[in-house]
Amino acid sequence: MTLSPVVPIVLAPPTAIEAAPGIDAAQGPSFGRWLGQGLADLGASLERADAGARAVAAGEDLPVHEVMLAMEQARLKLQLAVEVRNRVVEAYQNLTNMQL
Repeated sequence: MTLSPVVPIVLAPPTAIEAAPGIDAAQGPSFGRWLGQGLADLGASLERADAGARAVAAGEDLPVHEVMLAMEQARLKLQLAVEVRNRVVEAYQNLTNMQL
């Protein structure tokens, strides 16, 4: 029985997301930049968890509890990202259903 490798998710770096026109960058990070940074952090967390799981599966001497913590952190960050996406989609649907 052969196992196929897990393909990592490649996300755009947060610098690829620009602020909307008319918004001053001195006001602080925009929602787009915040979202991009969060997605980059999620991608890094998923990569760390994947690397740890691969190392344990390969028989390397790595503390299993650290791998489990990395996997749980990645799971929670992914769950948060999905919930944020659900809320944004719900808000968009509410806006499109409004009568003017």
